[in-house]
Amino acid sequence: PMSDATTHDADLAARVRRLEDRWELSDLIATYGRVVDDRDADAIRELFAADSTFDTVGGVITGREDVVAYYLERLSEYGASFHIPHTQTVEFDGEDRAHGIVTAHAEMSYGDPAFWVALRYHDEYVREDGRWRFKVRRVEQLYAMPLRELMDEMGTEDRLRWPDQHRAAAPLPPEGALKPRREA
Repeated sequence: PMSDATTHDADLAARVRRLEDRWELSDLIATYGRVVDDRDADAIRELFAADSTFDTVGGVITGREDVVAYYLERLSEYGASFHIPHTQTVEFDGEDRAHGIVTAHAEMSYGDPAFWVALRYHDEYVREDGRWRFKVRRVEQLYAMPLRELMDEMGTEDRLRWPDQHRAAAPLPPEGALKPRREA
């Protein structure tokens, strides 16, 4: 039978490993924003698992190389961008699998107006080749609109205002959760 000291050491090692994993997942999120903003294809590639999926406004993209190609194509439509992660929750599903939610903002230049987006990423993570990577990344938005409209229009239903597209309702928060807007 295991001694109390051996059990304590094993428990401590598992807890330290879990803390290291959380830290590495936090670094994954921080690195994501920087390398996307830098348009660094090689660094973006390292963040995604070989069989990853990215579910975004542009559709569902599967496979690391297709995900990288999507990023480069989509980002080529924008000038400078700045992705800012805010919070990350993580739940572990085993030694090498986890899932979580990340909240973030992105500031983007798209033609004339400065453009702001509030994001929520629903992530699945996998340890591949000894490091944590995105297995699935699904993005939802609270709003996407020119900065000059944000102060007056954030409370409207049609908060998705991507350039060259029709205004649309945002998926966040869930339908009916917002207090109706008062008319002036």
